Amino acid sequence: MIKKATKIIRDIKADDSVLLDWFDMQKPNLCAITKNGIEFIVKAKYTHLHENDILICEDGYKIKISKSEDNLYILTFGDHITFARIAYEIGNRHQAICIEDLKITILEDISTADIIKACKSIDNVDVKKTKAIFKPNGNAHHSH
Repeated sequence: MIKKATKIIRDIKADDSVLLDWFDMQKPNLCAITKNGIEFIVKAKYTHLHENDILICEDGYKIKISKSEDNLYILTFGDHITFARIAYEIGNRHQAICIEDLKITILEDISTADIIKACKSIDNVDVKKTKAIFKPNGNAHHSH
């Protein structure tokens, strides 16, 4: 039977846990399977999940959210103009982004594949693919 999570709280002990990537944490009506093999769906007011959120199911079962690593691209730039141009292009795709001094980190995604491909051909842009926990800037992608 699928459990239905209807509330999200913090700072209580959980019965189980689930490991989710950044994209899954953004999905409304997320369906997933916990570490203990329990299938559940999220039907809560705030559906954008965060690490350490506790989902409360209708039957009182509590599921802790843990964040998994994501496939990321780290773009390091040799000049500010190229950096600004690429940041603008990624922003136009409405993608979450982590901006640091001459460095951009984004999730691997089909919507930015052409930008990554173009960056690989620019001499003063270093493109590195890695796996890590994604931490975008700001709250543009919802918080609660």
